[in-house]
Amino acid sequence: MTRFLGRAPSLFVGLVLLATAVGKGLDVSGFADVVASYRLTGPRLSPIVAFVWPLLELVAAAMLLFRPRLLGAMLATALHAVLLGVVVITLARGLEIENCGCFGVFLARPLGFTTAIEDLVMLGLSALSWWLARKRP
Repeated sequence: MTRFLGRAPSLFVGLVLLATAVGKGLDVSGFADVVASYRLTGPRLSPIVAFVWPLLELVAAAMLLFRPRLLGAMLATALHAVLLGVVVITLARGLEIENCGCFGVFLARPLGFTTAIEDLVMLGLSALSWWLARKRP
């Protein structure tokens, strides 16, 4: 039971990343429109980000769910730190985003303060996964 509890954060983060990667990957062009709505990338870079981001999430998910967990936790932490930064910057700029893009074009919901809280929690769980993976022999 203790072993499972030690793996619970990485399993949770891995499953969430798997779901978000699949959601974004099912409609990459739609996700590119979501990326463009944040106005942080130019029109040429948005499709590239929309293609690469779900791949990174998928790689992190696979590593967290299987192995190497330490690298997966490091990648997940980096991904969630970037997402939190993007959300905070976008909220500070006062942009109204109809679909935060968390699951691509699916499960659309507006970007708001709760999105930042969710990203902060995921960042914390990713960092905890990293810490727990470092402690394992």
